[in-house]
Amino acid sequence: MKVKITDPKHPCFGQELEGSIIYFDYYHIGGRPDLYQVKTPEGKIYRLLTDQIDAEHYEAQEVAREVERIGAKVGDTVLITRLGSGGSKAGFDFSVPHVITKIDGSGHVEFDDRAAYGFRPDVQVVSKESE
Repeated sequence: MKVKITDPKHPCFGQELEGSIIYFDYYHIGGRPDLYQVKTPEGKIYRLLTDQIDAEHYEAQEVAREVERIGAKVGDTVLITRLGSGGSKAGFDFSVPHVITKIDGSGHVEFDDRAAYGFRPDVQVVSKESE
């Protein structure tokens, strides 16, 4: 994946380099910053924290990867064929179609405005958002 460096003090400021997140919650305090590693075309490796990169750009790539993996995007109507770990509100009917309302970069998918949610579920597309 690509990491955009936004820290004006960094030698690679403004560049978009190959890299990835290598450690969540670097300071072990229950939140950001996370740790990323990038490699320049010359082979130099840098480690960066969340506040030194364009985290939204990175997250968008992770979401795109998850959309490709499940074969559906936000707004699509799907049948949930396997929820994975997750949960649902009382009375949620898994045998009928539901709308995907959120997908995050780690594979959590939310259905019907959080009526159900799952980690890396399998779905079957009933209809695309644009249909």
